[in-house]
Amino acid sequence: MVESWTGIVVGLCGLSAAVLLTAGHYWSEMMRRRQLRRMDHRDCWEVMRHRR
Repeated sequence: MVESWTGIVVGLCGLSAAVLLTAGHYWSEMMRRRQLRRMDHRDCWEVMRHRR
C-alpha cells in the first residue's frame, strides 16, 4: 500500500512540474507576441534606410 502511495505522490509531483513549465512557456510566448505587436517596424526601417 505504501508503494502505491509513493508512486501516486511522485506522479503528481511530476505532473505539477510539467503544468508549471507549460504555463511558464505559454506566458513567455504571450509576452513576446505582445512586445512584437507593440513594435513599429516602419520606424525601424526608416532608421536603417537613413544610415547609408
